[in-house]
Amino acid sequence: MRRGLLTAGLIPVLVTGLAPVQQGSDALVLSTARFYSARQGTTVEAACRVPFESLELVEGGGSGFAAYRVTVIVRDSMGLSLTRQSWAQQVPARMLTIPGASAVEQFSFAVPAGRYAVEFAVTDSASGRISRVSGSVAGFGSPPLASDLLLSTGIRPAGDSGGVEEAGEFRRGGFFITAQPVPVLTPSQATLFYYLELYPGRPAEASLLTRVRTTEGREVIATAPQPVSVHDAGVAANGLNLTGLPPGQYTLDVEFALPDTTVTRSAGFVMVGFDTEVAIAEAFGQSADVFAPLTEDQLDTLYRPLVYLMEAGEKGIYEGLSVDGKRNYLRQFWGRRDPSPNTTGNEFQDQFYRLIARATDLYREGGAADVPGWRTDRGRIFVKFGEPDEMLRRPQSGSTNPYEAWKYTRGRLRKFVFYDETGLGNYALIWSNETTEPGRANWRDLLGAEGVQDVERF
Repeated sequence: MRRGLLTAGLIPVLVTGLAPVQQGSDALVLSTARFYSARQGTTVEAACRVPFESLELVEGGGSGFAAYRVTVIVRDSMGLSLTRQSWAQQVPARMLTIPGASAVEQFSFAVPAGRYAVEFAVTDSASGRISRVSGSVAGFGSPPLASDLLLSTGIRPAGDSGGVEEAGEFRRGGFFITAQPVPVLTPSQATLFYYLELYPGRPAEASLLTRVRTTEGREVIATAPQPVSVHDAGVAANGLNLTGLPPGQYTLDVEFALPDTTVTRSAGFVMVGFDTEVAIAEAFGQSADVFAPLTEDQLDTLYRPLVYLMEAGEKGIYEGLSVDGKRNYLRQFWGRRDPSPNTTGNEFQDQFYRLIARATDLYREGGAADVPGWRTDRGRIFVKFGEPDEMLRRPQSGSTNPYEAWKYTRGRLRKFVFYDETGLGNYALIWSNETTEPGRANWRDLLGAEGVQDVERF
């Protein structure tokens, strides 16, 4: 029986942007994932997010740095300490300027069946201020069908790089995994990796599928079931390309289906926007060229919504370009629209893609077409004119199909009427006083006399 086994070290992963639900950006975030073997019982891989916002610069540090000390204690149900360990870390001053930046401290321990408390404390060396977070973990009382789900922005076979761990990694099974309590994806680093150990206890043919859900539980991405063959135990490790996923907090579900039962494991992650990448570039004195590291698919995703902004001379060029040519096209396109070219970043570009992401999240339409939100009529108006000042929603209105009316009072008055002709939530623009937007000649017939009076009074 192994008790009190604890290893620790700094995992210098930059975790920028949004913090998990109900956590402030200066809060410690602790996560644990449990794994099982007949020889060791339960092994716990733990990670804690240490936010730099809670640190102060150490005086007399030359170019400047912050420092802190970590203390980890694991206690059993009687309050007895199984292990206690402490270590110190330093942080370069420039890291403190990045909003939401943090380091990750990773540690592991093995426990028998039972319940245990994990206490994690960080002491700021400059101020002496102590931040604490605690959690509980239960050792498996019997062999489970699957481990907990572990998410990361980096998983690679242990045979890579000569089998040597790189900074920020720990080894689990045949893989090196970047430790993160809550993975944070960015537009240029949009691949989410998952690691799950399977323990059917017998040879089995099974299937594996994944789902991405919003915090409200709405499914936004689902993969088709993939067949897997498992002996007594196995590992499922893969990456999901989530390019184009709007900024926000999400949950990944991995469903492991055996012939006689199904097991689902879930864990959370965060997607941030271009503004975070710009902040990182500024902190390291790098160019804030967000297009440089992107793949062709990612570049294409950023290009498609530009149809709302293009001038005649900018159309019909992009599709025939090489990957480098596409990067240059996007650089020049946004360079011509940069309201403050002498500053790092492009405020108009950031705002545009924020609107695209918001429209994608709000106005996605289902059915056979499965149209992204920004490509719908409501999404287009949202991107072009922003959030409406007033909205009239009629999801059910007697014998009339659902409809909406939007009003903009900034500048001159603009009104838009959208009608759900299918009854399936697919709204089309049928009338507007904006001459650049097409309507339908029969819009009054579609709404009916009562509906027409309703929107005219609005």
